Amino acid sequence: MLIVLLIFGLSLVPALISAWISLRAQDRVQAEFGRAIEVASQRGLKAAIQRDRDLNYIEGLGYVIGDFSCQMNARSPYLRCAMNPCGPCEGCQFYEPPVIKEVVMAVPETASACPIPPMPATCPLPAFSAATTFSAS
Repeated sequence: MLIVLLIFGLSLVPALISAWISLRAQDRVQAEFGRAIEVASQRGLKAAIQRDRDLNYIEGLGYVIGDFSCQMNARSPYLRCAMNPCGPCEGCQFYEPPVIKEVVMAVPETASACPIPPMPATCPLPAFSAATTFSAS
């Protein structure tokens, strides 16, 4: 009878060790989650947005990181650009400001200053013959 109890007791030892290891791991995981929640509440996503990341909201696109006017901007809330994904836009060697065409609204002073080319001496339209006349009715 003693041998049967010894065999039965030894067969329960692996299950008890497994349960003990499982409980320790569960306590460790809960402690890690508690620390993660604490860190997230202190630094969280709002703190990441409020950092100096120049996160801007563009109507129709959403949030964009960096200078939206740069042609190299990725137009993404996660990536600034392929050339300088982490750094600021100012001082970047790949920064390309947008090309803005300026419309000049001033009237030229002389006829020779006008950017419009002069009319050709000969008209490119065919001349009308005398046979094709229009009558007013």
